[in-house]
Amino acid sequence: MNIETINENINASKFVAHEKRIKVVEGDISVPDIKPDILSLVSVDSEVYITKQEVEEGKVHIEGVMDVSAIYMSEDENGTFKSLSNVFNFYETFDITGVNENSTIDLKVHKGATECKIINGRKINIKSPITLDIKVMNNHEYNIARDVVDDRNIELQKNKINMNMLNNCKTEDVELKENVNLDEDSLPIGEILKATIKIVNEDYKISYNKILAKADAIIKVIYAADNENQTLESFEKAVPVMGFVDFEGINENMNINLDYNVKSFILRPIYQDLKSLSFSVESTIQIKACVYDKNEIEIISDIYNPDMDIQCEYEEIQILQNIINESQEIEMLQGLLIPDLDNLKILNIEAKPNVVTQNILDGKIALEGNIDFDILYYNETKRILETKKMQLPFQQVIKIESLQSGMNANVGLKICKVEYQKIDGSQIQIKLTVMVHVCVEKQDFIRGIRSMEATENTNINMPSIVIYYIKSGDTLWNIAKKYHTTINELIQNNELKDDRIYPGQQLIIPRRTKKTSVELL
Repeated sequence: MNIETINENINASKFVAHEKRIKVVEGDISVPDIKPDILSLVSVDSEVYITKQEVEEGKVHIEGVMDVSAIYMSEDENGTFKSLSNVFNFYETFDITGVNENSTIDLKVHKGATECKIINGRKINIKSPITLDIKVMNNHEYNIARDVVDDRNIELQKNKINMNMLNNCKTEDVELKENVNLDEDSLPIGEILKATIKIVNEDYKISYNKILAKADAIIKVIYAADNENQTLESFEKAVPVMGFVDFEGINENMNINLDYNVKSFILRPIYQDLKSLSFSVESTIQIKACVYDKNEIEIISDIYNPDMDIQCEYEEIQILQNIINESQEIEMLQGLLIPDLDNLKILNIEAKPNVVTQNILDGKIALEGNIDFDILYYNETKRILETKKMQLPFQQVIKIESLQSGMNANVGLKICKVEYQKIDGSQIQIKLTVMVHVCVEKQDFIRGIRSMEATENTNINMPSIVIYYIKSGDTLWNIAKKYHTTINELIQNNELKDDRIYPGQQLIIPRRTKKTSVELL
């Protein structure tokens, strides 16, 4: 006879695949006819933007661009500084068994060092490795028994499970269009040499099945001024970014992780009366919101009847648990030695942290690595623009209470702000504001019961009494199930205070009176 069960739907994220692939993007940039020849390269920078991501059965298609900008000293008589730029498209397809249009794709992009060489005075060659780090999860709904409707003569063992799993990831594109004015005392723009965008101060609110995502886009411009000396200037401005991501059923108890991906970025000077004291910014920014369900479920892990045979249909559930997903803002201080600092104008400082080793202890994680500094500065007296690259070690301890020794954590560091002050004529101190994101995921396997059926057991042949000595690993549940009795009867017959037992302990197990199967309705 069928045993009627009360079932619960479990929506579980299942890990499918994790793959890394290096894509080398290479191409040439030619000097426009209106610009002079290249005497020497000062700096070359590149940014990678993922413009499209498509999923079909067994495949993930990635499209993106590498936006390259270079500053060079020209061969003209004044030795002016000019800029070059170009956009290189790239494509990559991942063949992944099990991926489909409903899969959740987590894509991380890491850009390597950009190599550059001058082919001739009118062309440069660019090469840069890009690491595409892709992780695929599938959501699957399981229907598992958490109770029975009529539990007479049925012994149940239940398992409480704390769930913190990926519910879903959704994306929304935000169009940023802004006209930005330079400061009143700024010199007008002659030629833009370098422009960057960085997303910082990320925050969100939940309202009416929507995630309101808020952040700042830090726009930085380095340009040659429109004056007689074509002096080099830098300007920085924070522009607000805001967008809504629709998410049905979202509530305050869910964990939310936001990720911003700049898909395109264009900056142009705005001219009025042949002068440019402002510029326009156009950017498409993708906001990706991943939502994690956090709740506790209870399911039947085992079942038996002392007088009946119960056949169960089991299901193995593989779930990817998000154990820790925390972000912290920290500060790092670094001193840098730059000779002849009094005669230099620092135009830009970029910093990239790299974690070499991480040691996870209870309640904290110790990080060791290095920070790559790229400093662009201008000697106004000598009219020389140079870059200085430095690598300095760092050590940092991040406190996270839920961390436990032995966990496998993914740690990401993001530079949010770079500030500096002059110490003396040859040294500056840099203060880095760094966002540290620590993620710990764990694959769990749950054995649940989908359905069950009971039949009368006519082969139970028990002696009138059994003397049993407890062995290591024994539980009252396993003993009761083996000898067709119940935990309560074992406790009562042996005058136990609770269900705790120890090896060598003696149990008396009398044969119980068989109940009729009519009690199983």
